[in-house]
Amino acid sequence: MASRSSPGEEGSLVVTTEGKAESDAEVLRVPGFRRLWGANGLRFSAAEIAGFALPITAVTSLHANPFEVGLIFVFSRLGYLLVGLPAGVWVDRWNRKSVLLWADAVYAISFAGIPLAYVLDTLTVPHLMATALVGSVCGVFFDVAHHSILPQLLPKRQIADANARLQTSSTTIMAISPGAAGLATRAVPAPLLYLFAVVCHLVSILMVRGIEPAEMERPPREKRNFRREVVEGVRFLFQHPLLRLIVCQAALNNLGAGIMLAMLPVFLLDEIGVSSWVFGLLSTLGAVAGVVASLFCPRLRRRFGEIRMTMIFSALAPFALVAAPLAAVFRGAAVPLVATAQILIGFVVVGRAVAVAGLRARATPLAYMGRVTAANGVVTQGATPLGGLIGGVLAGAWSTTVALWVGVVVTAIPVVILLRSPLRSHRTFPSEWEA
Repeated sequence: MASRSSPGEEGSLVVTTEGKAESDAEVLRVPGFRRLWGANGLRFSAAEIAGFALPITAVTSLHANPFEVGLIFVFSRLGYLLVGLPAGVWVDRWNRKSVLLWADAVYAISFAGIPLAYVLDTLTVPHLMATALVGSVCGVFFDVAHHSILPQLLPKRQIADANARLQTSSTTIMAISPGAAGLATRAVPAPLLYLFAVVCHLVSILMVRGIEPAEMERPPREKRNFRREVVEGVRFLFQHPLLRLIVCQAALNNLGAGIMLAMLPVFLLDEIGVSSWVFGLLSTLGAVAGVVASLFCPRLRRRFGEIRMTMIFSALAPFALVAAPLAAVFRGAAVPLVATAQILIGFVVVGRAVAVAGLRARATPLAYMGRVTAANGVVTQGATPLGGLIGGVLAGAWSTTVALWVGVVVTAIPVVILLRSPLRSHRTFPSEWEA
């Protein structure tokens, strides 16, 4: 296994046949990545449990209306829009390990307030919104630091393998968490599930403390200009032909997905009346499909090429989503139709994630990694709360059925972009795009 790249080697690594052939299991031999992988898994477990408990607490415990549920969803995804761009600059300036530690600590404190307020009978919808917002902001710093620290732990040629390993573990957690949380709600109230999230973040802190990333060269403090650094990250993202296409596709897909994610809990828990454990089981089905995709799709990536596979899976997104609004039309078959949608969505989303794994790291110099990651997150993750807000407005003005159909239409727009894109002639990552 290649040694870790030094700070001065950023932009000099070239992907070789040997690098492509390395298995994702090999990256686990690197102690720093192994700890980061464990911390990421714990953080993801906490996020899945908290994300599952949030709408159930709002709908069943606090009897929130559709617009309030939509607002809670918006706050849970608002972090990138609020602090995404400055977070990228700050993470490139700060010690990335410290950022991970502070994010975990704030996560744990904010999540602990939910079960405490529930026990004291003071839990309110605004409290859920505030916790969702704090968690979303912490998620920005954790995600940006997490992606930015990878090149300090591994050579760039192994970033795709590392991302594949992270994707597999994340989808496995997604497969287990909702079903387990749904069953847990039969014994304990949903707000108390946040205690598990608190424990996850406390253990994650212990994992991150053992990481020893390589040092990187930083420009002298007096030569730094905050605004210029933000602009540089955004400019690099949108001037790079591949990154520009990927970010536009992801933003539109997330806009439609945000509408779906915000309205499905209202549709299933309130209008259809499914129980919490059935809601959790439906989420689990999609995650299981994601696990299958994470195991199967790396072969497709090697066979068809990462560029072509990215385009194919992005084009499949609207076809995966269409079963959800059909469930609103054929309500007698709502549960099996939503189950079908969850399975297809899980496969397509993870398949696309496997396709693009490592592309941004290969195209971006290490010194720009935090800013480019944050700029990408602002556009793509920022589209999700916007979709949630649109879904809440549409459901309030018309119905959840209308909102779900609009979500499908929005995710179909990237298909047009793909058909008109000059990148459709590429199969794999061109060498001239290498950072």
